[in-house]
Amino acid sequence: MADRQLIGRAAIAGIVVAALATCVVLLNGGEEPRAETVAVVGEPTESAPSREPDRTITRTLGQERPQPVSNDWRITYELVGAGTATVVYDSNGLGLVHQEPQVTLPWRKELTWKNTGAPPTVQLMGQGEGTVECRVTVGGAVVTSQKSAPGEVATCAGRLTPS
Repeated sequence: MADRQLIGRAAIAGIVVAALATCVVLLNGGEEPRAETVAVVGEPTESAPSREPDRTITRTLGQERPQPVSNDWRITYELVGAGTATVVYDSNGLGLVHQEPQVTLPWRKELTWKNTGAPPTVQLMGQGEGTVECRVTVGGAVVTSQKSAPGEVATCAGRLTPS
């Protein structure tokens, strides 16, 4: 009976030693750390490039601070024509459309959309009794326009491209 207890205790001690050895190997990544060697080969053949002296920029009190440059999308929707029209437009570049019935022409809507990194999709549709022209401008530049026949829908839609 004493021999069995001794064998059992020896087995448990062996398992504990093996577990500790495994932990040590895992914590060290299984490798011993190596010293890095650096080889120096010859002397440089060219002189190091010269650099300009450091510049000091000072600002006196009372000067205007530069305003941060906004990278938001400035969108302007326009419908040109006579009379009234029904307008459908995307208000945020994510496909959420709004409808305004019986607006007086000419009609204009200026929006600012946050730049999320992906170019938004613009969508403007207008239908009136007569000829209607739709125009979409981004930052003051016309990106799309279309003129409809009397009574038909003028559609300006598409994904903006980064400038």
